[in-house]
Amino acid sequence: MEQQPEISEVLEEFDKAKAEGRQPVCPHCQEPLQTGQTQYLSNYWQWNNKTKRYERDESDQNADEPFCKACRAEYLDSLYR
Repeated sequence: MEQQPEISEVLEEFDKAKAEGRQPVCPHCQEPLQTGQTQYLSNYWQWNNKTKRYERDESDQNADEPFCKACRAEYLDSLYR
């Protein structure tokens, strides 16, 4: 398994890029950082006795950590908030 960048490396690059007015690069693959995040939503259908029909009941959404789209290295979600 590939080693993920240290949190300090990511924060350092974010701060440096912000100060220089440029897009951050991924500390892992050195490509311009384009992020992705996979989210999961489960839908369940519950019978409603009042309406006499099934109604969709959405569960809470779950999401994986944000990742670099170039190399798939994951970054902590808190870095993007």
